[in-house]
Amino acid sequence: MKKLLMMAGAAVLSVAARAAQNDLLITFSTPGPDAYADGVKVLDGECYALVWSKDGVFEGIRADGAPVDAGDQVVLVAPVAKDGKCPTLVYQVAADVACALAGGQYAVYLLDTRVKAADGSVALAQVVDGKPVAVNATTAVGETSAVGGGAIAQAMTTAVGGAVVKTETVVDVPRITGVKIGNATVKVTVSGMSPTVTYKVIAGETPDAVATPVEAQADGDTFEFAKPKGQFFKVIGTRNF
Repeated sequence: MKKLLMMAGAAVLSVAARAAQNDLLITFSTPGPDAYADGVKVLDGECYALVWSKDGVFEGIRADGAPVDAGDQVVLVAPVAKDGKCPTLVYQVAADVACALAGGQYAVYLLDTRVKAADGSVALAQVVDGKPVAVNATTAVGETSAVGGGAIAQAMTTAVGGAVVKTETVVDVPRITGVKIGNATVKVTVSGMSPTVTYKVIAGETPDAVATPVEAQADGDTFEFAKPKGQFFKVIGTRNF
């Protein structure tokens, strides 16, 4: 069983007293103000992630919220940012799970899950099954400690709140999987696109001269546009944040 509790100050101690004897209680927060790498104050409802790595080096998070290294774990994603910081959270890990993760290292990261709509408006990505559907970047941030767990209580990574040293998430290279050329239009199907990136199609008359942008906007995994002069295509992208 795993539990997340939000509280302040001395209330943490009362939770520790009630926890099962060998459960691990991980407490973390940030003093704030936290900001994204572009200097914008973190939006209310933004996510903080509690992560774990066996070797003490967390390799990062992919744009879809999964860890880069299969040996790392994203233990918890909490969309709890308020007034530019992470409130005090206590995460209770059952003894058997804590034992399985013993010897590794926990850390806390601020996620940048901002997404941009076609009209330019900014919102936060949805969290589905405990994982945001789009992560632009991560920033190590937070004050953390661990108690309990019998003999397995572990030291935690500590970083300074408000840090703006970010690690961009890993994004797959888009790949064209189909091209359908009609009399007046072209339909290009693409795999591997990410919601953290804005994509466009460029065209050319030869494979070495693919450089002319076409007027097209992605509709799911498909671009459809007026037939250009060239018949060679490439999809390129620019990160939204």
